[in-house]
Amino acid sequence: MTQIQPSFVVTKGRAFSKLEQTMIWKKPQSHQTSAEELRIASEIALNWTDPEMKIFNVLLEGDAGSGKTQLAKALSADLQLPYTKITCFADMDKSDVFGALLPVINTDQEEDKDLLDAIYQSDCFEDVLGLIQRHFSLTRERARAKFAELIERIETSDQQATIQYKFYPSEIVRALEKGYLLEIQEPTVIRDASVLVALNSALEQNGMLNIPTGFVRRHPDCVVIITTNRNYQGNRPLNESLRDRMQHAEKMDLPELAVMVQRGIAKTNYPDKTTAEKMAEIIRLLDVTAKANAIKGVAGMRSYFYWLNAVKQGQDPFTAIDSKVLYKITTDPNELSLLQQALEASGLLAQLRLLFSGQPLNAFKEQIKGRRISSEEADQRNVVEEGTPVLKNEQVLETANQETEAETMETSDSDKQEAKSAATEATFSEELERNSHDGQAKAGSEAQEAAPAAHSLSIEAYEAQEKEKKTTASKAARQALKESIHAKEGLIVHRPPVDLEKATEAQQRLQPLLPIVESLIKQTQEVLENEQASAYSKGKYSGTRFDASKVAYQDFRTFDKKNPPHEQPSLALALRIDESGSMIREDRILYAQQAVLAVNAFAERLSLPLMIYGDTADVTAREKTSLFAYKEFNEGFEFLPEKLMTMKPRQNNRDGAVLRVLAEKLAHQPATTKLLLNISDGQPKALPDYTGVKAKEDIQQVIADYERQGVLFLAAAIGQDKEVIKAIYGEERFIDLSNLTEFPQRLLQLLTRYL
Repeated sequence: MTQIQPSFVVTKGRAFSKLEQTMIWKKPQSHQTSAEELRIASEIALNWTDPEMKIFNVLLEGDAGSGKTQLAKALSADLQLPYTKITCFADMDKSDVFGALLPVINTDQEEDKDLLDAIYQSDCFEDVLGLIQRHFSLTRERARAKFAELIERIETSDQQATIQYKFYPSEIVRALEKGYLLEIQEPTVIRDASVLVALNSALEQNGMLNIPTGFVRRHPDCVVIITTNRNYQGNRPLNESLRDRMQHAEKMDLPELAVMVQRGIAKTNYPDKTTAEKMAEIIRLLDVTAKANAIKGVAGMRSYFYWLNAVKQGQDPFTAIDSKVLYKITTDPNELSLLQQALEASGLLAQLRLLFSGQPLNAFKEQIKGRRISSEEADQRNVVEEGTPVLKNEQVLETANQETEAETMETSDSDKQEAKSAATEATFSEELERNSHDGQAKAGSEAQEAAPAAHSLSIEAYEAQEKEKKTTASKAARQALKESIHAKEGLIVHRPPVDLEKATEAQQRLQPLLPIVESLIKQTQEVLENEQASAYSKGKYSGTRFDASKVAYQDFRTFDKKNPPHEQPSLALALRIDESGSMIREDRILYAQQAVLAVNAFAERLSLPLMIYGDTADVTAREKTSLFAYKEFNEGFEFLPEKLMTMKPRQNNRDGAVLRVLAEKLAHQPATTKLLLNISDGQPKALPDYTGVKAKEDIQQVIADYERQGVLFLAAAIGQDKEVIKAIYGEERFIDLSNLTEFPQRLLQLLTRYL
């Protein structure tokens, strides 16, 4: 039995012209009605006659290819409203929103209308000739003659009587006035934030626009659909006042797998549902991988449709995926390598090969059987059986001859726990005292002579400032944790000592990465550079300001157009480095140090706001959380490499506490993009019970609280617990940096994508 779609028509009884009837979208047979379409159409129809709760402004926000424009067109068919759209661009100004005054010649208006329209589109003589040549299908010589005829008519006529100005309304004004469904595409690319604010009054019910010819009142049937992408390069946040005027908003993502397959088969008539489903899984994996690695391209429904169609027409799916999917996401070799590694690791391409060879998928499962590891290897790799509670509390005790990891504390035995806490407290008290003594010793004249000449601050003055900053930072951190589960736990923010003897070692650690740093700095500087320009460009055919002095030239260039503001993309970066005991394995802490030194050099050259914190937990029974503030946003880069060289494996990790402290600081930064990068080698574990579900929920609450404030979270996993970290942070926020030799370079490349 065929399901009958409910009627959402809101224009019954309204008469449309023939042109308007053609503007009402007709759904093709391949169209698959989505849940979002039914939800929006039904709510609009249900509240259409309610004067207070009528829905007439809708926001659709999502990735490219997620079906935003298709949904807007479908609503045109459902509501039976003529569909029209405008696509915004970076230099858009108010004349593009409202319309423009353009010169016309009364005596020759009919004869020269097409010719003048062509001239208005061009700024130079060669372009005018080219337009005339194409528009009238003339030779180059005949185009010159036709243009000369126009000039002759103008020169021989009475200019005062012939030149007048006519207002040409924009598509926005036309849609509001006539009652159409208007799609405004990508308003977030507009550089001048005040442009769309001018639409605020028109977005109100019975709103009005003030244009040069008078007021235009919004038609009661007009529906405005704003469609925009999320966090793409060149995009800006949608103005808050504009967003607030949307009565309904939808978060547009890739549809569910079953819906993707259904739409793909309907669109392309692809015959095999099983292979279509596997190809959809690949598209979804590539989409998640691109987001997780800050790759700007998108694997969406369009890529899926064209890849499916190419395979249906006989192309090799493993060759077609390059041109139809991968190269649409990116052509950068490093980024392509990330995507291909993700495909290989997932096994989806291997499964697709089996399907095309006619073999069942269980043949693939036979090929990837794992091995059971011994209990000794499991203990060494910190692997446990599923469902077994584990605390990570790995204690690292350093001696002159060896570095070992202490056994995990047994929380069930209170006597042992108390004894070990006391021993740990004594050990770290000695260590902190030793570090403090070393720092003071290094403040002497001999160490000061070894300081780089670039330091404008003496070590004595620097350490005096550090004492004041430590107290202030601890108070701010405790305030950030006031409403959290960590509120009653002991917390201290340490200011790591400056080890000037490590300056040479820091330089040697950074040296292999300097070519990469310099290359990325050069590329980024080219992006950030903007030419200086005056407030207005003069001599335009249309614009926001009329210049009467230009009338005498009789060339119609009588307007000044406001230049867009020269905004630079800005990034505020917060780095959190896990300094738990397990970071000693495989020299993870050394690779982390190298990566952070490179980020420091990169940020210093580009003057990027940077904050770097390390942390550990359970240093003593009283000091449950220890934060190491290597750099705050409001500090310079003085002695930072020397401080970073003091980074080392310590105790446990209480991730939620440090993430909340850093996110609170980051949320108050004025940057366009606020990125918090968490570098960790394992799941959170701290005494007495901060692990498992409790720790996961705590971290996810931090993410939820601060993503609403514009903070972006990325979790970089450099250890064996990457699947746990992915489950905590979500696939879209997870980056696999477990290849330690590539870790510093990949981290730098990742950061440049956010600028």
